[in-house]
Amino acid sequence: MKEKKFYLNIVLTVVVSYILIKFIDNYQYFFDVINLLLSLLTPFVIAFILAYIFNPLVIFLEKKLRFKRIQSLLFTYGILLVLIVTSIIFTVPVIINNIIDIVNQIPSYMDKTQVFFIEIGKSLKNVDPNTLKDIGDNIMAALPRLSTLFAGYLGQIFNTTFSVGKFIVQFVLAFIICFYILLEKEEFLLFTKKTIYVIFGKKYGDFTLEVCSTLNSNIGKYFSGKLLDSFIVGVLSGIGLYFIKSQYALLFGILIGFMNLIPYFGPVIGMTPVVLINLFYNPTIAILSLIYLLLIQQIEVAIIEPKIVGGQLGLSPFLTILAVTVGGGFFGIPGMILSVPTIGVIKMYIIKFVEYKYKNIK
Repeated sequence: MKEKKFYLNIVLTVVVSYILIKFIDNYQYFFDVINLLLSLLTPFVIAFILAYIFNPLVIFLEKKLRFKRIQSLLFTYGILLVLIVTSIIFTVPVIINNIIDIVNQIPSYMDKTQVFFIEIGKSLKNVDPNTLKDIGDNIMAALPRLSTLFAGYLGQIFNTTFSVGKFIVQFVLAFIICFYILLEKEEFLLFTKKTIYVIFGKKYGDFTLEVCSTLNSNIGKYFSGKLLDSFIVGVLSGIGLYFIKSQYALLFGILIGFMNLIPYFGPVIGMTPVVLINLFYNPTIAILSLIYLLLIQQIEVAIIEPKIVGGQLGLSPFLTILAVTVGGGFFGIPGMILSVPTIGVIKMYIIKFVEYKYKNIK
């Protein structure tokens, strides 16, 4: 018996070693396969986000208005279609014109930036040239590395989410998948429950279902609250920028509202183009826009978010940034949004496990 176990261990070691060697030799192929799988999973991630958005309305129509499931879904999708068509008619032309105008103005922005740096150079004539040279060399040496890291990271996230053809296909698939998730959610949940018990047994099956239930509850509450919170922030930002006389107020309001869904990074990404573009037209308006948007963010953090979202699930800034970074790297913007409540639930169970083990040690 011991000899059989010994030989089995040798065979397993050889097999595992062979797989590792093959993986190292062909790591690029395996990474390509993983990227393909993640790309295929992205529509499902988006579909689950949409399901969390639509499910409360579907439940309301079924319970209050006595609609059947298919009627509730058709009504919900009908409302969505009306909203999309309305936004296309009234807002999309303005947004497209704003984007075209920004692109056309880029050469002018570059010229103004060049003049700005020339003026700074003239004002620094009295400073020691060697000191200026050292500062300039250090800045020029650091900029390529910083820009490469920043552009590469953001490029990866936005390429994952916003390559045009891929974006359209993924969203169409997501809406179709979402429809069937909501249409057959009871059957889907029942089958999933049975499968979990078959795989994990009664004890670990109960625990797995408890974790899934907690995760579902937290994601639903967090995402629906964050969506309303971001909508309010976007509306307030757009209205305020309009009265401040900011350029492209509607476009920037939509951008800020959308980016507000992303913790920490989102508000900064949303505010940056507002300030930079307004600087080229009127520095006073740029400063007023920055002050106003910072004020909105403070109101959101202090009042709106605690009331609607209920906090960040007890996550520290480090864990939130880690969650957003990992989620964005795998699934783009949808991953960044879903990663926060997911990490929040994982943290909760890790703390429970550590506390349980610690009590047993004592």
